[in-house]
Amino acid sequence: MEDWRIHHNPIVVLRNPLERVVSAFRVDDRERFFIAHSAPYMNNILTHSYFHIIDFYDLEQYIPRKGHQSPRTYSHADETVEVEDVYVQNSGYTLKELQQELEIYKELMMTRERVSVEEWKELTT
Repeated sequence: MEDWRIHHNPIVVLRNPLERVVSAFRVDDRERFFIAHSAPYMNNILTHSYFHIIDFYDLEQYIPRKGHQSPRTYSHADETVEVEDVYVQNSGYTLKELQQELEIYKELMMTRERVSVEEWKELTT
């Protein structure tokens, strides 16, 4: 698979890490799946100075789908949800790592440029 970092215009879809945890738990309770779906990764992308973002909850504007989001995977966390509210002890990552992931997510959502729907269409058609 091609490394996204070498692409001339890298784009990353970002989803709130707390929502990823809740979604992973609802879909499959096996720890291996849970960790793969919810593990912190944003620290790895911080080393790359240039990439645009797409907010996960705006994704349907970029890639239209038929039907509706499954209630099992749709887990929108409001601002009052804390890391401690959703963290499930596991062998893949710690509570502290999930807290760091949430802080990185918030920073990226505030500071990174978003690719517009029009730009996305130009890139993909």
